[in-house]
Amino acid sequence: MEATTPASAAPRVQPDSSERLDEFTTALRGAADADAARRVLGEIRAYLRGLPPEIAVKVIASFLDSARDVAVPLEFALEPGGSLRTAPTLRVWLLYTFTLVSPEAAADYARRVLASSPSADEWAVSLRACAIGRPDDVAFLKAKAGEMLARTDWRAKPSSGYLEAFDVLVHTKANDFAPRLAQLVQDKTNRAVGHAAFLTLDRLIQQDAAAVLAQLQAQPDLMTGREQTRANYFARADVRDPAQRALLETYLLDPRRAPAELDTFAGIYPNANFMVSNNLITRTITPAHDDLAAHDREALRVVEAWLADPRFATQRERIEAMRHRLRNFVQQMGK
Repeated sequence: MEATTPASAAPRVQPDSSERLDEFTTALRGAADADAARRVLGEIRAYLRGLPPEIAVKVIASFLDSARDVAVPLEFALEPGGSLRTAPTLRVWLLYTFTLVSPEAAADYARRVLASSPSADEWAVSLRACAIGRPDDVAFLKAKAGEMLARTDWRAKPSSGYLEAFDVLVHTKANDFAPRLAQLVQDKTNRAVGHAAFLTLDRLIQQDAAAVLAQLQAQPDLMTGREQTRANYFARADVRDPAQRALLETYLLDPRRAPAELDTFAGIYPNANFMVSNNLITRTITPAHDDLAAHDREALRVVEAWLADPRFATQRERIEAMRHRLRNFVQQMGK
């Protein structure tokens, strides 16, 4: 009688699977240059994805458990669609590839990494793994994102992975992080982190302007020294939403607003500048032509109403400039 394997039996690693990964590791250590390293990384990913998922999971976990690593002469870099194009270490590459093999198993392993790893780049791919493999665990992701931002050593010398990991805040719609991000934007001594925080805060505003702008309006000190940046943020407000219109009117009538900030606002409102980027988790979505046209038409109507409103008498020159520009936009959209 032919023996059978119970369906519940744990899968065994093929005898040569781990050995094959060891061969790749040796090849990666001996890579003569960045191009050679890139080829080996590609071969590793192709090999692991070609294995049965349950086998690939064991091979990857076994290597990661061994605490071995190989430094790679490449950067943490993303390609269109958010895929990891290159990584600075083999561990980072394997942690990312883990998600391609088994999102759920990768998310479970990533929790272990996030509990102990001293590497910001490993945290970045592990946060991504959790976001993809366990998408409902938003509270955990936010908590770990908060820990990441609190790491002064990572902020002082931010790696590319650390900066890319800010996308977790966009993914989780972490509006409650707005004050912390604004403080990072304020810090002119750390341009890389400040820029990452600026982009993240901007994208949060694009997702939920009323919630984020309300915090910036209530805590004006958050943007001290970055008043013109605040003007760009408030110029995102969509007056088709009553809550955003109310916030915008409060902002314009606030006596604490300096002329330079108001001039910046008037020169860009409505802010429809959208930066397309390759993000670790999320995708950049820009408004459709018809939505922009509808936005501009309503913005023009509201601006004309402000001109007739005595409350805005001191802002008349700026509002006239906005009306002139909006009229041109609406005419161009109508062609």
